[in-house]
Amino acid sequence: MNRFFIIILCLFACRIAVGQEQIPYTWTADSNSISGRDTVTPGENGTPLWHLLRTTTSEGPVASRTWAHDGKYTSLDHVKENLFGQPISGAIFQISPTDKAPFIGAVTERHTGDVAWEKGELMVTPGPDHAAVLGWQSPADLSISINGLVDNRQICCGANSQVNWYLEIGPAPNLKESSSSISLAKGFSDAQNGGPAKFDIQDIEIQEGMFIYLIIDCKPDGSGSPHHGDGTTIQLNITTESYTPPPPPTFEKDILPILSSRCLDCHGTNTQEADLAVHQVSKIIFGGENGSALEPGNPESSYLWTMIQQGAMPPEESEPLTSREKAIIFRWIKTGASTSEDLTNVKRRTYITDEDREFWAYRLPKTRSLPAISNIQLAESPIDNFLLKRLEDESLSYSEIASKNTLIRRLYFDLIGLPPSPEQIEDFLNDDSANAYSQLVDRLLASPRYGERWGRHWMDTVGYVDVRLYDGDGTTVYVNEGMWRYRDYIIRSFNTGKPYDQFIQEQLAGDELVDWKNTSDWSPEVMDKVVATGYLRNIEDHTSEPQYGIDRRYEVMYDLMSMVSTSLLGMTFECSRCHNHKFDPITQRDYYSLLSYFESSYNPRNWLRPQERWIPDVGPIKVEEYNAHNAALDDQIAPLNEQIEALTKENTENENNSNDEKIAELRTQVHHLTSQRKSHGKIQALFDVGDAPITNVFRRGDCFKRGIPVKHDVPEVFHSYRSEKPDDSIPQNTLPEYTSGRRLELARWITSRQNPMTSRVVMNRLWLHHFGEAIVSTPENLGRSGARPTHPELLDWLAIEFQDSGWDLKHMHRLVLNSRAYKQSSKRPEVANKAESVDPDNALLWRQNLKRLESEIIRDAILTVSDQVNLQAYGPPAGITKPVSGLSMVEAGTSGRDHQRRSVYVFARRVYPLKFMEIFDSPIMAINCSRRSNSTTVLQSFAQLNSDFVINAAKASATQLITAYPQQNTPAIIKDAFTSILGRKPTAEESALCIQHITEQFTAFEPSVPGKGYHLAVADLCHMLLCMNEFLYVD
Repeated sequence: MNRFFIIILCLFACRIAVGQEQIPYTWTADSNSISGRDTVTPGENGTPLWHLLRTTTSEGPVASRTWAHDGKYTSLDHVKENLFGQPISGAIFQISPTDKAPFIGAVTERHTGDVAWEKGELMVTPGPDHAAVLGWQSPADLSISINGLVDNRQICCGANSQVNWYLEIGPAPNLKESSSSISLAKGFSDAQNGGPAKFDIQDIEIQEGMFIYLIIDCKPDGSGSPHHGDGTTIQLNITTESYTPPPPPTFEKDILPILSSRCLDCHGTNTQEADLAVHQVSKIIFGGENGSALEPGNPESSYLWTMIQQGAMPPEESEPLTSREKAIIFRWIKTGASTSEDLTNVKRRTYITDEDREFWAYRLPKTRSLPAISNIQLAESPIDNFLLKRLEDESLSYSEIASKNTLIRRLYFDLIGLPPSPEQIEDFLNDDSANAYSQLVDRLLASPRYGERWGRHWMDTVGYVDVRLYDGDGTTVYVNEGMWRYRDYIIRSFNTGKPYDQFIQEQLAGDELVDWKNTSDWSPEVMDKVVATGYLRNIEDHTSEPQYGIDRRYEVMYDLMSMVSTSLLGMTFECSRCHNHKFDPITQRDYYSLLSYFESSYNPRNWLRPQERWIPDVGPIKVEEYNAHNAALDDQIAPLNEQIEALTKENTENENNSNDEKIAELRTQVHHLTSQRKSHGKIQALFDVGDAPITNVFRRGDCFKRGIPVKHDVPEVFHSYRSEKPDDSIPQNTLPEYTSGRRLELARWITSRQNPMTSRVVMNRLWLHHFGEAIVSTPENLGRSGARPTHPELLDWLAIEFQDSGWDLKHMHRLVLNSRAYKQSSKRPEVANKAESVDPDNALLWRQNLKRLESEIIRDAILTVSDQVNLQAYGPPAGITKPVSGLSMVEAGTSGRDHQRRSVYVFARRVYPLKFMEIFDSPIMAINCSRRSNSTTVLQSFAQLNSDFVINAAKASATQLITAYPQQNTPAIIKDAFTSILGRKPTAEESALCIQHITEQFTAFEPSVPGKGYHLAVADLCHMLLCMNEFLYVD
């Protein structure tokens, strides 16, 4: 008789007596016991326990084969995280060129979709080429009970979705010799026929080292590749009433010998790579470059275990730890990291020092009194006190005030991005009242054009585009439908003077501020807040196709992190994605803790493709009403179409047109009913998707190398400013039940006084756009690796004043624009030798800076001075052409005037802006644009001289001027041309030269184009003025 069967019979006849105290014990196959990162998982005493295996031999032809239960099993060939791009870590048959079952893996995050899995479940997929085998190796001679289930949840594939399962007991696997197993139970599982299969086996005697096998196999279906049951989960519980677990390991007896042979050469008393020593428990807890390496009782949060588990410790060139050694270390940490060392006063390493917290940008802004100055009569705004103090310290002062012509043009372009008309210039020049200037400021801040101008600045900061992919093909555009609503939200917010803290909160978490899912008719407030989250949808999202896996999803989130951190915090986080920041106090944990705020929405385990990440622009209940209304129409239309089809067929069979009149009548009815259908638009918004996943630190930024878990949190350098109580100035609200509230928590911190960055960042950008240079010249980076502030006390004063004003941006505009500093001339005084030598870069602002207009404003100004601009506000963008040459133009659209709309309303591409605007430094929105470049190239001159857009604008200007003076009053035409285009009257010398120019050009043109020579001559004059630097620059 086979020796194995003799042993089994003996075991069934008697139990093994054990002298030590014994307790009931259960081994459960789930993600707590089987991580999926090893093909063998040891038990409590370090001996192998769980084995992830596959079969090797089959019986029968391929079309109907079954895999032999002959004991010739082998470990699955590879281990991998995120199998098939899903939250599954496991052992698998093949990973290249693609993942290929069989596999056995642990579900690491809840997943919803065609097949739903819960975190902690164990998934088994037999695959077309082998059966999957889960083996449990008995750690002792035991009497056991076995229960569990096999649940194939795959319902897509009819008969092919069935899996067969077998529960057996037998000896250890042996690839060389076959062995026989005893069947304990068998069956099948099919979601469409019977559902989960359960089993419960009692009183099984098993000898130490023997195996329980659970085998999952495909149902033979007559094909060479039967469906592989990829929705199968299993439960397996093995219980004994008499088992003595080994005592918990201790550091000195069990752990130190392992570390001594593998780790102390690099992490001992003499050498500590990455500043980590592991020869004492206190040293491990203290940690290294990545912070504390040990959390007693929690292996998953212990950096030491993370490195061991992922094979990074010891390094590849060293002898790897055995499965038994790994199990001992895991159990040591899990049971509390026992040691004889006194850990009462143990410390943990911190990478945020007091010196870090004292860096100017990371301190809370301080309330400051206005500096005392000598020339108090020059201080027309509190801002002047700070600037004059610095100037007087260098024995300098302001330059003279600019002319009124210069001031009105400067204000118009700074606040609304359009030139003043000759009439507006004349009115301002003739207004001698003391408050003429301040009243002009107020009028411009109240203009609907203000939101278009300052909204464009914010659109740069967030990287606004109307496309959803990289946009790398000039002739192909993937439209992000409805994205323009977010652009309109921005413009309206600036126009209405929405408090800036509210503006930020709505963009980060507007969906968490209202119950948008359960509101029938959306109010403007609900619509506003949902649309506002488009802020988080500007990022390039290239996951539109299903083959793009989890690594591409994280690339989207990395770009999001860059945009949010630079736009709201003025900090660059990119470096800390892979390691602690080399210059700023931002750790790798900080990076992933901040990223965690967004993982509930950009949920990598429950991902929505960009074309799916939208909601209707009406409430959910209204959508149901629309659907019911349209369904009723469909019910009416269907029989009409059937009649049309029948009558058409009858015509064909009879070879005549006798039914044509009736068919036409029916089609009219169909058209009438179809026209009554109700539809809705799209809002590109962000909202939570499923349960928030656990966020892990990624080793070297690789999402396939998951490290310790972290919770959503703000960077540690700001922790000392956090209060236990919420900021009273921020209204609280009850969260809708379908959202986590993570982003709202972040939004409230960002707009609180406990955050030293955001108000400074906003005020620094305000300064940049009004003075042409920021107080910190790197507006995206106020940290150590950025530039130092020229006036830190002033920036602090502005930040606090901004908060005290209720985050009122228009209030801050008034403070800046009414200052003497802003009103200065940009021209260097005749006697400026000292100022030039002391401050050649004008950092102290002893004069105003000359500023070139941005590309959009140049285009808008050309349209305005030629009386062509279309000031239609809001709505879908004006389309652009997509020629192979890349020389795109704005389309006229159905109105015939879309091509003359302001540039903020032109379809925004990521990589292919309008060519004319690109030449004048319109940014490529790889992510966002914190500060535009300001180049001077010969291409700009060529564009001004040769662009059809500029030439046609010059002709339109000429038509406008000649129409105003039909008697060809050349001096008056020249004066109006200068005033309209340059914002000033010509000098006597300029007027004389222009008269001569028009006369000469008329003489040249008129013979060849009779009656048009004068128009062409005036057009040439306008073209010349449009090409002048004086038109392109604000003095």
